[in-house]
Amino acid sequence: MNSFAVFSEASADGVWKAMIIKAIIFVVLGIFCLAFPFAVMNVSAYLIGIILLIVSIALIFSGFSAFGFFRRNWLLVILGIVGIILAIYSFINPAFMVSFATIAVGLLAIIAGVADIVLAFGHDVSMGMRILTILLGLVEGIVGIIFLVNPGLGAEVLVLVLGIGLVVNAVLSLIEAFVVKKSLKELDD
Repeated sequence: MNSFAVFSEASADGVWKAMIIKAIIFVVLGIFCLAFPFAVMNVSAYLIGIILLIVSIALIFSGFSAFGFFRRNWLLVILGIVGIILAIYSFINPAFMVSFATIAVGLLAIIAGVADIVLAFGHDVSMGMRILTILLGLVEGIVGIIFLVNPGLGAEVLVLVLGIGLVVNAVLSLIEAFVVKKSLKELDD
């Protein structure tokens, strides 16, 4: 029984240290996002291109898999080829992938905004909640339109929001780490 208590204390002690390490990493990444938004956009474009390339190759292999006839899976092969072309083009022109991703986020924001507005009228909710849901839907729609009209500005805003979010998360993680450490110290006393 004592060995379990020692193991439990060791893992609990490691939790607050891991939170501090997470906070340090998030602060560094957040400051990098805030200080160098265009570099972050380029790195993001290359990462999206790598992921797209891997997924596209997997799609092509799935299209030729032994689980079905080629007639049924030709769409997977075509999607894989298109994905490889997009990935290669994003390596050549990272600004294309940044714009493409921002436009996709803009479309998703518009869809989410319309869905929230429809949701506000579709359910039996209080008037205050209905107004808040409609306002949220309008804000999402406006953000989506801005991202569609000016993807460059939208991408920079996304990176800055990411940077702020990382720094805020780091601060909260530090606070949580000290609360956990204090709780552990109180349990030892």
